[in-house]
Amino acid sequence: MTAARKPKRRNAPKTRAKILDAAQQAFAETGYAQTGIRDIAAIADVSSTLLLRYYGSKAGLFEAALLDAMRVAPLFALRREHFGEHIATQVLNAAVDIKPPSMIALSTGDPDARDIAARVTREHVVAPLAKWLGPPDAQARAAEIVILSIGFALFTQQIPIVPRGGEKKLARWFAQTIQAIVDGT
Repeated sequence: MTAARKPKRRNAPKTRAKILDAAQQAFAETGYAQTGIRDIAAIADVSSTLLLRYYGSKAGLFEAALLDAMRVAPLFALRREHFGEHIATQVLNAAVDIKPPSMIALSTGDPDARDIAARVTREHVVAPLAKWLGPPDAQARAAEIVILSIGFALFTQQIPIVPRGGEKKLARWFAQTIQAIVDGT
């Protein structure tokens, strides 16, 4: 008599994390319009059916992947007087793979993805940052920080344009500019 094989149990949280990592990688490297559900499923080593069961659609997956990549809450625990310096250090740290700038930039070719990126950025980055900053002009200052940070990350990590030897000067400028916005000066 042979024992019946038990079906392999899937670890749902681990599987979701693999899918989100694969989606972030694909959307940051090839963009929303050029990335298919099957591409992401292959990277995550799951079926496209399972991926769709978890996220419903490509747009749902893009939103979940972007939200997962934009974890800003830990930033609010930082000391305010060193915020700019910390952001500059994180962005320039080669060990930190910052995917949201590329995901956002490469989403602009698709109206649905662009709308998702704008909404997620407004609701989950700009709004909490504005609340943390407080008056005056919190929304505008938060938007300034986000715009500068995304551009800085994009042009130092994904599309490096900084001349060799200019990294320290640029990092100092970025940190001081962000800090001035935080301080409201």
